[in-house]
Amino acid sequence: MDIFQHAAFQMTVLTLLAVAGVVARRLDFMNPAFDTMLSRLVVNFSLPALMLASVLNADHLPPFGDIATILGFSMLAYVLMMVLAFGLPRLVPSLAPAASGAHSFMLAFGNTSFVGLPVLGAVFGPQAVFYGVIVNIPFNLFVFTCGAAMVKRAGAAQAPKSLRRRARRVARDLMNPVMVACVAALLLAALGVTDKGGLVGSTLGYIGQMTVPASMLIIGSTLATMNPRDMLGHALPYATALMRLLGVPLILWAALRLAIDDPLILGVIVVSSGMPVASMGIMMALMYDGDVRAMSQGTFITTVLALVTIPLLALVVW
Repeated sequence: MDIFQHAAFQMTVLTLLAVAGVVARRLDFMNPAFDTMLSRLVVNFSLPALMLASVLNADHLPPFGDIATILGFSMLAYVLMMVLAFGLPRLVPSLAPAASGAHSFMLAFGNTSFVGLPVLGAVFGPQAVFYGVIVNIPFNLFVFTCGAAMVKRAGAAQAPKSLRRRARRVARDLMNPVMVACVAALLLAALGVTDKGGLVGSTLGYIGQMTVPASMLIIGSTLATMNPRDMLGHALPYATALMRLLGVPLILWAALRLAIDDPLILGVIVVSSGMPVASMGIMMALMYDGDVRAMSQGTFITTVLALVTIPLLALVVW
């Protein structure tokens, strides 16, 4: 029960940080322009620093075999999630293609970096942040390929016609600071490079520390702009939210626990799969003329419900 209490305490702290974001937005200390700039700072600066600091400031790094194990099972987990995500919305024939694509995306992709890394660190400790960094590598690979295909299901915005142009676009999307930091952290860990107490490690550590409060303030500020009645007044997003937060993680836990002996590796993969809907979904829906309304509803509901479901998942897997 200790892990549930610890996870619940940490999620309560994160909740209060999000509430502070709501208050800051209501008091006009935060606004859309500020949120956009702060989001860019977190995603492109402090989050990559947090990823690199998780390696450089580690007391000890896992052996290469563990790194390969996490990466391999993370890839397997995403393959299983793709099967579920593409298949389950098709069981609701009344869904329009755009809405079906949005629900597929919400089932497949959680906020494993912006929210996930701070949560993993809070629940499991600093080593889990590095494990979460490894999990983010297949996330980036799948979100810019399968995720984009899901959101474009309506066909309103067509992908580039030629295979070469499509491959170039995916490659360009993958070359973002988070993905670069993931690969760099993986290489540093494989080479056994650390710098705890050193100039680079300490500097990146301080920069990375702003990720948790900044990300939760942004989430709170975003939630403050949503109409609760509009976000909560439909039944289907709740079903998708429960599958995203509990159904998919528990299916993965049942499948992977037979093959993974290390409880921390299993816990990181499973809890990462139970994060709220990735905020990238709304951006992709806007870019590709997808169902922004459905994506916003799912993002709102999963962000709120995750405050309860993440401690429950931690209790199950740890």
